Amino acid sequence: MNINSDLPKSKVKIWGVIEGPRNIKDFEPNLDSDIFMNLCKVEIDGKIENIEYYFDSFNDAYDMYKHFLSNIEPLEVEREND
Repeated sequence: MNINSDLPKSKVKIWGVIEGPRNIKDFEPNLDSDIFMNLCKVEIDGKIENIEYYFDSFNDAYDMYKHFLSNIEPLEVEREND
């Protein structure tokens, strides 16, 4: 699963998908490529924030969504600064 976000390098816990997957073309119709987004509830340094995660395919974004349909455990993701 290819996940992109604007977070600095750190380990974060994703506790759920608030909205998504959404195609970015819904917001930016002039884009040529399909990029998908999930708005997620994320724990960063003990604080809960809503963060957008971007995916190269609908299936990858949907896999994250499906995880939370049957799990209460968070996804732990390590992010690197781009």
